[in-house]
Amino acid sequence: MSHMPETAVPVDAVRPCAEVSVCYPLPGDADGPLQAIAARGNVPLLIGGCVLAEVSSAQLDSEWQACGSLSDAQAADYCRRAAGRLSRAFDSGLGAADLADVVANAAVLFVISLRKAGLGSAREIGPCTVRHDGSGGAGRVSAAG
Repeated sequence: MSHMPETAVPVDAVRPCAEVSVCYPLPGDADGPLQAIAARGNVPLLIGGCVLAEVSSAQLDSEWQACGSLSDAQAADYCRRAAGRLSRAFDSGLGAADLADVVANAAVLFVISLRKAGLGSAREIGPCTVRHDGSGGAGRVSAAG
């Protein structure tokens, strides 16, 4: 019988993830899906370059408020975990993924990264891209979708 303590390593810490991206794309055609989402007062998020999600402004406001009290270390951990889950969803194939979970993880990564990058409020969110490679810290934010 071993006297070594049992240890548990969270699954999120075991597998490194590939870089993931969440983009608020620049508007396209006047009658396209991005304009329809914006016309409803919501935010379009392009996840991994292949999943277009509609996130309500109210949900973004709620997430914005919820992440306001996170320390930098907590924010980095949330971002790393969300990026890892997104990466695994894409690696496993989106057909097998729970799309609600994909969108939720993308929104977490997106909102925390923008807040930690210094954006003043959820109402200021505009076209940009957040990229995360699964490492520490919030995602890298670049402007203009």
